[in-house]
Amino acid sequence: MKCELANLSVHYEVLGEGKPIVMISGVPSDHQIIMSWMEPIFASRPGWQRIYFDLPGTGLTPAAGITTIDQILDVVCEFIARILPSQNFTLLGLSAGGYLARGFVYLKPEQVNGLCLLVPWLSEHENRELPAPTIIAPDPEIMKQLSADDAQKFEGLSVVQNQKIVNWYRDVVVAARHKGAGLALERYLFSFNMDDPSTSFDKPALLLLGRQDSHVGYADAIDILEHYPRATLAVLDRAGHALGVEQEGLFRALINEWLDRVEENNSVAPLEK
Repeated sequence: MKCELANLSVHYEVLGEGKPIVMISGVPSDHQIIMSWMEPIFASRPGWQRIYFDLPGTGLTPAAGITTIDQILDVVCEFIARILPSQNFTLLGLSAGGYLARGFVYLKPEQVNGLCLLVPWLSEHENRELPAPTIIAPDPEIMKQLSADDAQKFEGLSVVQNQKIVNWYRDVVVAARHKGAGLALERYLFSFNMDDPSTSFDKPALLLLGRQDSHVGYADAIDILEHYPRATLAVLDRAGHALGVEQEGLFRALINEWLDRVEENNSVAPLEK
């Protein structure tokens, strides 16, 4: 489907019915990666309407001359306002999508019932505390199924090499990367300070990070935890930037527990003043 904004046509998909949850994907891939992680969870969890969309320059959404992360956030805000006018919803962001999700919550916290940040991008690359690249569970024979270029990119994404993850990478990630016009950003950080000490989001939150994620790291998440007083922070061993498939069981258990908390919090009547 297409959502026509003022200066951009955004490609999106809506699955299921019920409480809306908006998923913000990373870059440069389209929404298929986050969908591949999340849809198996909702297959046995009815009552949620899942909204996936392609960010500018990814998938079927054009780049439209966007050069700053602020402009991408403007697109996210306008898209949500069109799709869910005056509605509350739950928000989840993957990688760069996590950074955008935090920006949305900073601007419009009252509209968000719960927040999940999956291997989120938290700062400029040169300022990140990153673990050294490593492979926890190597399998050289399986890696021969990938081209040299794909194998190198895979090793920067996953620290586990097995047939299931290689199939996911080839069928989902490689396919997603072949779509989209790409982005050439001049600025990768917001022009505003969303880490202002006076700001906080007091609804159920979940921060999931990979202990061996050499792409975005995990240490910076500790510094932002104070802004989310109802957050669970989990740093998973044997997980890189492909945490959702590397640690599939733990990932699904933690997502389900977070969704339980969102549902619980949303069902509690506010105290009378």
